[in-house]
Amino acid sequence: MKKGMVREIHSLLNRIWEDIFTLNEELKAELPSEGFKVEDVEEVFGAYIFLDGEWEEMKYPHPAFEIKPQIEVGATPESYYFVVAVPKEKVSENFIGPFTETFRRSFIYGAEDFLNDVYNWRRDGGVSPGEILEKISNSEERVFQFEANFESAEELKEGIYKLIDLGKRFGIFDL
Repeated sequence: MKKGMVREIHSLLNRIWEDIFTLNEELKAELPSEGFKVEDVEEVFGAYIFLDGEWEEMKYPHPAFEIKPQIEVGATPESYYFVVAVPKEKVSENFIGPFTETFRRSFIYGAEDFLNDVYNWRRDGGVSPGEILEKISNSEERVFQFEANFESAEELKEGIYKLIDLGKRFGIFDL
């Protein structure tokens, strides 16, 4: 490996881990009053990132933590992210529309067959909420993952609060 590339990789990994630890501590202090419990940061293996138009497995760990119920928060070399698990019966066109409008860089996929997304912001930008709901309705999946990607930990934190507002408004959380 070239020395400069090693420095870049090292700096990136240190930054995302530090950012996630900091965000975790902030949310542990802030979210219990909203009805959420913030778990500790963990090493997550077996995740995927979207590179060059395809999902690719990460054979290395990344930092992530849970906000119970239903939310995972973390960072990969691709982006900062959250994923919220929504039971199929709680998914509505009224939730999908504001979610994809609020979170322009988002994905929606099943919990079991997660490599076959029903919505991918890079590919499906013009798809209507009704079309997304139709794909979800026709799926055998029982739980859908709504993921949003962010450029920074600060944007991610703002996004988490927007998600909580949306989720409470449309009743997706089991609080």
